[in-house]
Amino acid sequence: MRAEAALGGILVGAILLLLLANVVSRSAGRPLIWTDELAVHLMVVLALVGASLGIAMKGHMAIGLLPDRLGPRGRAVLALLADLSVLAFLLVMAWILWRWFDLPGLLRAGSGAALAEQSFNFVYTDPTNTLGLRKIWFWLALPLTGVTALIHCLAALHQDIGALRA
Repeated sequence: MRAEAALGGILVGAILLLLLANVVSRSAGRPLIWTDELAVHLMVVLALVGASLGIAMKGHMAIGLLPDRLGPRGRAVLALLADLSVLAFLLVMAWILWRWFDLPGLLRAGSGAALAEQSFNFVYTDPTNTLGLRKIWFWLALPLTGVTALIHCLAALHQDIGALRA
């Protein structure tokens, strides 16, 4: 959790510096067009890291009307159901990512270009517009934050079960 918070802070600082560099370069008449694209990609990564961190801190939005009316056991059951819903969502996302990244297909094809040629899956070859990088380097944040979110969710489920037993 601390590593995610530190990464989030670094990403916020990097985005701020990129936007500042963009403003200064545009006012000097020599815009750095790649700063916009990099800032957008980093914002997406930041959102994914923040979502995982939100699961760890139980910091996502919630409506307190029902839990406030329940007793301790009812709140524990409701928390368990909410965390099971998050787990179900994460498992569906894992399945979607497995199909999208298609590691078995990539290994069979031998390269991202061959995979794209065989299956029209351009996940490994699609370039960014101005950076000259492949988007896969940014998309790898999806499985990484999916794993960290899953770890946080399993820890929350462990706490929920402990609360129900107590």
